[in-house]
Amino acid sequence: MDRRLRNPRAPQQRPPRGINPFGEGNARAVAYDIAIKAFRGEERFEHIWKNHPGLVQLAPRDRALAVHIASGVLRQYRRLDAQARHLTSGKSSGLSDPVQWIMRLGLFQVIDCDRIPAHAAVSTAVDATKKVSHQGIAGLMNAVLRRAVREKETPPEADQIPPEAITWGERLSMPDWMAEVLLERYGRDAGDRIARWANAPPHYYFRLSKSGAGLDRVNEILKEMHLATARPHRELPEYIGLETAALISDSPLFKEPLGWVQNPAAGLVVALLGLQPGDSAIDFFAAPGGKTLAIAELIGPTGQVLAVDKNPDRLRRLTENKVRFAAENILPIEADVASLGERNAKNVLADVPCSALGTLPKNPEVRWTKTVDDITRLARSQRIWLNVASTHVAEGGVLVYSTCTVPHQENEDIVRSFLESNPGFDLESAAKFVPARYVNAGGFLATNPPVDGLDGVFGARLRRRPSA
Repeated sequence: MDRRLRNPRAPQQRPPRGINPFGEGNARAVAYDIAIKAFRGEERFEHIWKNHPGLVQLAPRDRALAVHIASGVLRQYRRLDAQARHLTSGKSSGLSDPVQWIMRLGLFQVIDCDRIPAHAAVSTAVDATKKVSHQGIAGLMNAVLRRAVREKETPPEADQIPPEAITWGERLSMPDWMAEVLLERYGRDAGDRIARWANAPPHYYFRLSKSGAGLDRVNEILKEMHLATARPHRELPEYIGLETAALISDSPLFKEPLGWVQNPAAGLVVALLGLQPGDSAIDFFAAPGGKTLAIAELIGPTGQVLAVDKNPDRLRRLTENKVRFAAENILPIEADVASLGERNAKNVLADVPCSALGTLPKNPEVRWTKTVDDITRLARSQRIWLNVASTHVAEGGVLVYSTCTVPHQENEDIVRSFLESNPGFDLESAAKFVPARYVNAGGFLATNPPVDGLDGVFGARLRRRPSA
């Protein structure tokens, strides 16, 4: 990857711990806290918002609002800073870290969040500024946000920054190197589509369990929660779209074995295995277990899937899911891939750790916590992991290599390198196992998020030749 595209790991902002300028017990305060923790890389965004203690105490609609604001600010971070620079004639970069975060939250609300009255967004941001700075800065905050409101209501709109004053990275609200990766993958004429995908609120899906009560029961629960009815995906009806507020950690949806949170793209990866009842399988890097559960359903009670992961906390979540769904055919194993004793499985899934650029809408912090060097580092490990996983494949068996990312260094390059050094394996087209529109010219599973709206996943189906 071109070293000229290098960006620092994230904008060098370290919001201080301590006082929350928005107070406590309200959506903006929770959003401020979640956004900063995710930006710091303390935990993945989707894990924070599902378990944040302040979020649990909010009403469902306020929970959804808090997540919407936090994720929106993280997704639009660079664009919001560019707007702040435009609206303050370059003065915003000299403001203190807390004030800059308050300004980001305020700008996002007045520009991108129509359900919040502009006057409420402005007044709460000004009041928050007074808690961390002096009256003069509060006056600046008031002036900036009111100007943003005016420019939104009457041309020019607030996001119409002069083209010469903004880079592609700022337009897409991500580091420049990451923008180059996406433009290379999806086409330089796809910039607007990429921006809409990467910076829009994600679509959350729930995979219905075959043993659960089904869609009708889910909709009963959603009605009790005063949330919108769930609708099946048009091609993969076992997946239903849900509002964010339905997926908080204490949601009634998780008190019954109705299903689990999973994007349909993950289902395409599992489908690539071509599983049959009674099959054996190994799922490497399995925790927290979404794909493991899907495998367990497909192979049925007479099959067995070994779920391997070295992280005990994540594996504990997998085990909890095993119990919740009474999936006795799942055998959790705490082990590093390289240290697992030799196995002989008909089906092996190596869904390896990756840069996760295919999940930018639901993991918005990824764009600020990953660097171009991470791509190179991960690719080195991915080559090792794929080679190790291949040693556990029985003769005539199938190995699926998959990621939830975009760079060819982590995808096609890994597979082609593996095939060159492992002549006993052949690439099989994904077209026999998933809808054709998710298969690229090389025969790989490759979703196109700016077009199909799914997570960006890559998958290669590899078959081990039987011995002569």
